[in-house]
This record gives sequence, structure tokens and C-alpha cells, in this order.
Amino acid sequence: MLVVALLLMALSTFDVSLGLMHSIEAFIFYTGPGGSAARFTGLTDWVNILKTCNVVFGKVISDGVLVYRCWAVCDRRIIVVVFPILLWMGYLGTGIFVIYLEASAGNPKVLLTGGLSSLTPSITAGWTMSLANNIITTGVIVYRIWRVDQTNALFGIQTQGSSLQGTRGLFGRQKHQRTKLQNVIRIIVESGLMYTTIAFITFITFVVGSNSFYPTSDAELQILSIAFNLIIIRISAHPSGSDDHSTSVQSAPQTFPLRKFSSAPKSTNESTQIESDPYRTGMNKPQQESFLEVEEGNWAQSLTVKPQALDMEITDE
Repeated sequence: MLVVALLLMALSTFDVSLGLMHSIEAFIFYTGPGGSAARFTGLTDWVNILKTCNVVFGKVISDGVLVYRCWAVCDRRIIVVVFPILLWMGYLGTGIFVIYLEASAGNPKVLLTGGLSSLTPSITAGWTMSLANNIITTGVIVYRIWRVDQTNALFGIQTQGSSLQGTRGLFGRQKHQRTKLQNVIRIIVESGLMYTTIAFITFITFVVGSNSFYPTSDAELQILSIAFNLIIIRISAHPSGSDDHSTSVQSAPQTFPLRKFSSAPKSTNESTQIESDPYRTGMNKPQQESFLEVEEGNWAQSLTVKPQALDMEITDE
């Protein structure tokens, strides 16, 4: 995860640096024919090719980690991630093919959204596979965690206070505290939805041929890195949400009477009788009984001892 975070940081920083350098060259230093528009529309310009490489390999790394997370959450069953792996490999192949076509297209003064016949089908297919991969793997991860949370609730394993009295939310509605797994689901859904939304917007701008494809694609690479790190940061910082509750198994309250041991020496027969039936002695001698009652977490001591028997020792069995 650290290596992936560093790679995404490097790609995002490199993409911003290329964009800044490209803008400075186009609007300040370039004095050739066509003005700044000619500097931006050079499809085979090395800056445009490198920016395409940043987007492609950033999405390859992010989608690969998402497939890995899906595999790990689903008990490392390879059958679950066979189709996402195929989608990931398909996007990798089309991405490399798009880079090759862009680098070998000659020097046409067009943008990627200009409807170049050799590029449009490959870019459309690659973006579709990446979107489908994100939606499928995120859905499988959320479904798996939700099933585990439902199983925990079925067997009485849940976060304390998750089903107890909650606080008032918006418009005075009663809201209940979420379990730890429900908080994890929320974090994954929010991060996945943030990235999927910007990827879908970028895909639409390319399909319709809008020049807004360029700012949205630049924003997509940054949001891709943010969404990846946001899951790690939020889960690591607050694994159980805003309230720190402990997980426990709920059980019915019980009463456990404790056996008494007298400090006076006892015969072998009496000791054997106490070991076999510790409550029988208390029934035969009610005036010398000393016991502790534990009920619903409240400790109460009941002493019915004679004054001369106060030196007896009470121990927990």
C-alpha cells in the first residue's frame, strides 16, 4: 500500500508539472504559427503523450489494487476476481495500444476528442472496462462486508450501543450508531462513489467530443489518488467510527453464588463433601453462610455470620 501511494503521488505530481509547463510554453514562450492552440493540439507532442501515460498507468495501478482488495476480502478466492482481472488486463492492453497509436499518428493538429478514427474506439472500450471494473469490485467488497456484518448480528456479535438508543439526526429523526463494519462499508462506498463519478463524467465528455475532457481527465487522476489514500486514512484513524465501542457477545444476565471456605481446619470427609456439593453445606448451616451475588453486573454482599465467625475467608471459586 505504501508503494502504491508513492507511485500515485509521483504520477499526480508529474501530471500537474507537465500541465504547468505546457501552459507556460503555449502562452508565454511559443511564438510559432497557430499560436497557443497549435501548441496544445499537437497530438504527438511528447507532453501530451506523457499526460496520456500518466492517466493510463494511474488507472492501471488503482484498479489493480481494487482487484487485490476484493480478492483479500473474499477469503482470497480467485474465482471471485477472475472477471475483474480480465477487465483490468483489457484496460491495460487498450491503454498501451492508445499510447502507441497516439505516438505513431504523425503530427495531426487535433485533440483526443477530435474524433480520430483510430483512437476513439480504443479509448471508449478502455474507459468502459475500467468503469465496469470499479463498479463490480466495489460492489463485491461492500456485499461481502455486509454479509459478515449480518452474520455477526445474527449470532449476537455486534458493537455495543449499535442497537441501543441513538441520537437525534436531521429533522429530529432517530439515528442509531453503526457497527464497525457498517462504518467500513460507508468509507468504501463514499471513496468509490467519488472516483466513479468523476470517471463517468470524464467518459461522457470524451464520448460527446467536448474539450472539457482535458480538465476532467486531469482531475480524475488527482481524485483517483485521493480516493485510494482516503480509505486507508479513514479506516486507520477511526476504525470504529466517532464512538469508541468494544465488541462483545450479548448474553442474558445470570447469578453466580460463590463457594465459601472456612479458615478453620476441616476433616477429610467434610472437605470431600464440599468439593462434590458446595451448596449443600450452606443449606445445612444457614447461620454460617457467607456468599456473594452477581446479578446484571452489580455486586452485592450478603453476610449472615455470627460475630465469632467474622474471621472466615471468602474467596472466588
